[in-house]
Amino acid sequence: MTSDILLDFRKHFPATSNGVFTNVAQRGLIPTPVYDSITNYLTSRTDLTWSKEQAFIMVEETRESFASFVNASPSEIAFTKNVSDGINLVAGAISWNRGDKVILCPDLEHPANVFPWYNVAKLHDVEISSVPASKEGHFDLDRIAAAIDERTKIISVSTVSFSPGFVTDVSGLASICKEKGVRLIVDAAQSVGILHTDVRELGVDALAVATQKGLLSCYGCGFLYCSLEFSEELQPASLARFSVATDENSHETTLIEQEFRYAPGARRFDGGNYNYLGITGVRSALKLLSDIGTLLIEKHVRRLSRKLVNGLLEVGLPICGGRPGNHLGHIVAVGVSGGGRHYTAEDPAMNILHDRLVQNGVHLSIRRGVLRFSLHGYNNEEDINRIIDIATSS
Repeated sequence: MTSDILLDFRKHFPATSNGVFTNVAQRGLIPTPVYDSITNYLTSRTDLTWSKEQAFIMVEETRESFASFVNASPSEIAFTKNVSDGINLVAGAISWNRGDKVILCPDLEHPANVFPWYNVAKLHDVEISSVPASKEGHFDLDRIAAAIDERTKIISVSTVSFSPGFVTDVSGLASICKEKGVRLIVDAAQSVGILHTDVRELGVDALAVATQKGLLSCYGCGFLYCSLEFSEELQPASLARFSVATDENSHETTLIEQEFRYAPGARRFDGGNYNYLGITGVRSALKLLSDIGTLLIEKHVRRLSRKLVNGLLEVGLPICGGRPGNHLGHIVAVGVSGGGRHYTAEDPAMNILHDRLVQNGVHLSIRRGVLRFSLHGYNNEEDINRIIDIATSS
């Protein structure tokens, strides 16, 4: 039964017949329902059938769909351009005091979760406390906890590290933050849509995600979850029509008095007109993902990841993290993390293997010196066997 569901899911991705795509950590494949909905949207803009009123309804339906997808309430969801935008919106809305402290682990982060906080430090004389990763390449919760003091206001981490792609114990860190009275912000670019995400279980205060990876849709669109409690503390640095509370039946161009109220919850970050094309696409993707369920997708990709790790270890390749464990989600990193550049590895053998894989139709990335295979529900055992066969013959 499960295999039939996954087989039907894979059929929505025509690109899977053209090669082995293990690069969702860069971008996900576009499924046919998303392609069709975007095409229909563009058609409606050319044949005079598009209606802004209907578009507003679609926006709110999508907000509700994503809220349900991560177990939030719709008022806790805002639309953004990407993860960088979401984190910047939160960082710019916090009331900072000179000497406040933000704890990061830049060793493991994409710049999207580093530069916004560096900017805060520059603008508000806030201290950045950079905690090193553990020697195995994990977010070290003990070191993070030890870095917390009375000045610490924010801790920001990724749910899955940029490199080497290990799963973070977010709920464990959230418990520490709540005990210490610190807000926890997460970059969920590499997890939402692939690994089951429940913001209540995670215990985070804010979560930012883009739609082009696990959510199988377009660049330039994203979501920001911000808990109702936390959002009421935040004052947006920029404001537009949909950031302001107005009468439900008022037109979008209605002006209000200077003494305005922010829109409730995360909606205060909505800004002006929405990315209707991007939202159209992700609405279809959310339906597709919800129909199969992320619990099933996560179980599937973790099983494939274990198979890939064990197969590559048998070939004698160095796997970041070694044997499968709790750290292993949908990303398998091969090589020595931190060596080499963004698109090349320090070890010539890794570059040779990368080129051999690409020549044989495998799509993957090199990030911070390691080969990065990243999986979604559309991958199958044949994909994994193909990669292992190529590695064995190299």
